[in-house]
Amino acid sequence: MSSLPLSPGGTDRASRRTSLASTLFLTLVSVPLFFVALGGHGLSDPDEPYYAVPALEMLRGGTWLTTTLRGQPWFDKPILFYWIVLSAYRLFGVSEMAARLGSACAALAGLFAVRAVGRRIGFDERTSFAASLILATSLEYAFVARAAVTDMTLTLTLLLAMLAGASYLSSGSRLAASLFGASLGLAALTKGPVGLILPVVALGGYALLARRSEILKPGALAACAAGLLLTAGPWYGFMASRHRDLLIQTFIGEGNFGRFLHPEHPSSPFYYLLTLAAGLLPWSGALPFALVGPARPSSWRAETGAGRPAGPLYALCWFAAPILVFSLSASKLPTYILPAFPAAALLLGRYWSSRLGEPAPHAAGRLPFRPGHLAPLAVTFMVVMAGGIAVIGALRDRGVDQAVTGSLLVIALFLAGLALAAPAVRRGSLFGLLAAHAGVAVLGFLTLVLWAGPRLEPYDSIRPLVRRLESLGSDQQITGAYHVWDLSPDFYLGRTLEVITERPLLLRRVAASPGGVWIVRTRDLAALASDPDLTSATLYQGPRRCALRLAPAVPIPEPVAPKAVSAAPKPVQ
Repeated sequence: MSSLPLSPGGTDRASRRTSLASTLFLTLVSVPLFFVALGGHGLSDPDEPYYAVPALEMLRGGTWLTTTLRGQPWFDKPILFYWIVLSAYRLFGVSEMAARLGSACAALAGLFAVRAVGRRIGFDERTSFAASLILATSLEYAFVARAAVTDMTLTLTLLLAMLAGASYLSSGSRLAASLFGASLGLAALTKGPVGLILPVVALGGYALLARRSEILKPGALAACAAGLLLTAGPWYGFMASRHRDLLIQTFIGEGNFGRFLHPEHPSSPFYYLLTLAAGLLPWSGALPFALVGPARPSSWRAETGAGRPAGPLYALCWFAAPILVFSLSASKLPTYILPAFPAAALLLGRYWSSRLGEPAPHAAGRLPFRPGHLAPLAVTFMVVMAGGIAVIGALRDRGVDQAVTGSLLVIALFLAGLALAAPAVRRGSLFGLLAAHAGVAVLGFLTLVLWAGPRLEPYDSIRPLVRRLESLGSDQQITGAYHVWDLSPDFYLGRTLEVITERPLLLRRVAASPGGVWIVRTRDLAALASDPDLTSATLYQGPRRCALRLAPAVPIPEPVAPKAVSAAPKPVQ
């Protein structure tokens, strides 16, 4: 890889060799990040089981059109990601690895899509490759690539939509417009209306700033609508005819507008600034600098007017759309803005390539070094230190001292990466910067997965509890769950587990099945142990969940004194 010609130009054969080598390098970096020990951690409650369990029910029930949960039609998300998980189950068997494989493959495909977008908006091979590598080694992107949730699939479908949009802007092709619509349909099949809103906001903002009226041409809109209907229309039509209430009231009403207006996951207005700072590590320090150039109106001239190719402003509008939309939302989660990460990677690749790339052919020597080039590394240093202190403090507050060592090691690796990157920046070596940050990111992430992951598993997965019961031969004796809504027991036990929330009902169920095993919250352990109507024996005690054997408390009868028998003979009549 060090022999790659990272400067533009060269023969077609050299360009093909460069492209092949960069593709191989990205794949080699991605395998440990996205695929190593993919099933090594139990399903994380509560999110992953919400996709793994319905797909398992669909597999066993032989249905492909309606998602079911605990035997009933269920509509929390559209069908596409469930199809992906279901297909992996059929190919590789039911496992955590199969549940997550779709996200990992989507993450890998996203790297090559980002490189294609970079070339489409005028970035050279060096810059496009840098953007792909930055995206691959960003902390949040790598984490979500290993999670059985919809966010990575949504990010890929939106990436394909923005690629088709850039192609349409430069060519005016109706085929590109129809592919844009088809990608929107796939995004809507992944996460619903947000799959349409984000690209519309991005392209709408770009059309206003760059004065690109061709976006609204009737022919382009018709082609876009045709692509959208082709991909999303059949399934949504089926749901409207078969499960109208689930579609309108549950999914659109409660699942989308309800979450947007009401804080299911509330947080501060600056939540996503902190998410970007942590999620884009080790690259986040350069993000403020990377946004400056494309945000200047003077830089928009090259993209203003119909028929011109898209450029940095296009990436900036793409980046801003998820941040704006989800900052307005009452509910906030870190993964909501993952669709902004590919655009951020493109802007970061452009920034570093312009600072550290080779000089223009007419220039003599390398690009001059300026002390300001080290400013992004200084910002990253502050983010790592502040984030590390916060993480270690949170782990100690929760009593997870065994994970502190791994966290300290990861922080040390990030700092080592900064130390290695500084000389590369001073030398003006883009490859040196990429190698330093990417190498350390891979080592740091593998440390989190292989070291900290097993130590944190009892805190977010019920798999250790189930494995303990299996070793005791008590897993088939699990009767139900008390105040535990996790779906992961259904995945690991292969059956639907009854959930009880009222104490009188719990007492009746225990009386009906005395000696059964119940999964309970750890915070309820003391109350159940002291309950006068129950006797309990702890089979497993974890930080969040416990397994108890419950039986009715049988009152011990008081001893009854025997009746006195008179030894005197009865009188003779």
